[in-house]
Amino acid sequence: MYKLLSVLVFTALLAFNCSKENTIKTDKPADDKKTTQQDPTKDQNKQVTGSTASFKVSEVDSDVKKNELVDFKWSENGKEMKLSDYKGKVILLNFWATWCPPCRKELPDLSTISTELKDKDFKMIGVSVDDNQEVLNSFLQTNNLSYTIVYEPEQLVTKYMSAAGQNQNVVPQTYIIDKNGKVVEAIMGSRSKADFLGMIKKYL
Repeated sequence: MYKLLSVLVFTALLAFNCSKENTIKTDKPADDKKTTQQDPTKDQNKQVTGSTASFKVSEVDSDVKKNELVDFKWSENGKEMKLSDYKGKVILLNFWATWCPPCRKELPDLSTISTELKDKDFKMIGVSVDDNQEVLNSFLQTNNLSYTIVYEPEQLVTKYMSAAGQNQNVVPQTYIIDKNGKVVEAIMGSRSKADFLGMIKKYL
């Protein structure tokens, strides 16, 4: 009976998030092409248009302060960008990976939210923690998204966990940053479109 309860609890947790330590080794498909063919975003491609490539993060701020935005830089189409450029907007920062089923499942909702709020003081950025940027870009060409995707698999997620006082090293994890650069929401695991919108609209 105890073993059965343990299996049920583990299955429920897996439905909402993927452990970074465990899933990279055990849940990552050997053939990434099969992943895109079976991906749940395929059924909602009509809602998903836009970003077909990722931008590699070039620099991450070493200074981490409690509940403060952790700045980082990337080059987008030849122009240097940084997260702090979007101060004055509400920012949704979503950490995810192509090998994580709950991450892939919420991508269409995130893409739709980004499109619906494009005329508001809002910016969405996805941060991929994949271990291979080529695999990520191949995924994006098939499942293109309506918001910016950057690639940073090593330190950015741990810095945000530290800033928000989190210790669950899982994906997806999402941070909402208010217009003053404060981390006001830390979300471990996947959420619905309604959940995300409810949180975002509190700070718009």
